[in-house]
Amino acid sequence: MRRMRGNLSLLVLGFLVIGLLFAVILHHFSLNVFATTAENPSEKQESPDGTHFISFFDGDERTNVRSDAPTVRDALVRANITLGEGDIVEPALDEPVTSEDFNINIYRARDLIVLDGHHCIHTKTASTNPDDIVSDAGVKLLEADKVELVPYNNLLESGSIVAYRVARAKVVHLNYYGQKIDKRTQAATVADFLKEQEIDTNTEKNWVSVPLNTKITDQISFAIQPQGKQTITVNEEVPFGETVTQDYDLAYGERQVTKAGEKGEKSVTYEVDMKDGVELSRVQLSEIITKQPVTQEVRVGMKISLPSGSHEDWMAAAGISSSDYGYVNYIISHESGWRTNASNGRYFGLYQTKKSTLESACGANWANDPVCQLRSATSYATSRYGSWAGAYNRWRAQGWW
Repeated sequence: MRRMRGNLSLLVLGFLVIGLLFAVILHHFSLNVFATTAENPSEKQESPDGTHFISFFDGDERTNVRSDAPTVRDALVRANITLGEGDIVEPALDEPVTSEDFNINIYRARDLIVLDGHHCIHTKTASTNPDDIVSDAGVKLLEADKVELVPYNNLLESGSIVAYRVARAKVVHLNYYGQKIDKRTQAATVADFLKEQEIDTNTEKNWVSVPLNTKITDQISFAIQPQGKQTITVNEEVPFGETVTQDYDLAYGERQVTKAGEKGEKSVTYEVDMKDGVELSRVQLSEIITKQPVTQEVRVGMKISLPSGSHEDWMAAAGISSSDYGYVNYIISHESGWRTNASNGRYFGLYQTKKSTLESACGANWANDPVCQLRSATSYATSRYGSWAGAYNRWRAQGWW
């Protein structure tokens, strides 16, 4: 009997322990279910009475209210929360309040300092991202520029002990295999820059015109050339030709372009042998015209306009003595018929001399200037025959001078 009573007591105790464990498990499960529901606003559960549990996060402060406000803007008004100039709210003011548990974040604008070179800019912004902060201050960031948080000593002026400093990237002018490239970088040395650009610094493959430990300064220039034989393809200009038409209605020497020429382009492939930046040899492998040149068309004036007056007026203007007029007239009449542009294909002008002689004496307009030609003829006559009379006698004796 005593054994049966003991067993019964153990059995009852066992049921009590099991019941207690089940109750603990059930309680824990129910807590987890409610916590998940309450802490997961993304499920957007609607309250049966149309109200929502709204949490406002304003800096370090959190305010919880239950409200039937339809939008974020209305929720702020009903919670007596005001916004200052530059403050940012997430979600946006016109966003509807939809879920049972709804969070509203308020970012207050702060007075901040932005340093850009020698410029100190005061700005007020609620942005937290450094790039956005300097942008709000009206500072434009370029490629590879960085924004750093640095100590600021003038607390009374700004109310802040830190500032956002713009670290401008340096410009590198790189000649890479003959191609000119400009890059912006924060790299400290040439080696760092080449690593950043994934350019091989093996001296057997590439030659660099400056030491790799050279400090990167703004507007630095250096070149990189391949070592050994390389095949390169470059674009080159193709010069245009010119066709010339003589126009006898156009004043002599005048030049008119009736159709402008255009340079063409070609793609040329070379095998180039390089050593330490010096080209040892270049052999052309192929050439392809990618744009045909356009021939220029030109009209050149041939019309001769002689000065007014008689041949004697010309001789007087050339400083020839009147006593020599007869000698001069005889020779010039036989040589050219007084045509300043006369030519037999070898000799030119009034007294039939080399074209280069007339150009040297009279310039490009020699065929238009009988006075200058007569001065040149006088110089020839006196230097070779002593006088115009001597020249005349020689011409009469041999039929030329």
